[in-house]
Amino acid sequence: MKKTSALSVALAFLVVAVPLSWGLYRSVKNSLPLFTAGSPPAAVPAK
Repeated sequence: MKKTSALSVALAFLVVAVPLSWGLYRSVKNSLPLFTAGSPPAAVPAK
């Protein structure tokens, strides 16, 4: 059986990890307004 070099494994990891992390970053950045904006104001008690 042929052994895979560490450089090949590292390169394959980077090829997958960089676009994946970029997509995750963009998804989180774009979804933050859904969770931070539009919260209803605190209710004022009736007198």
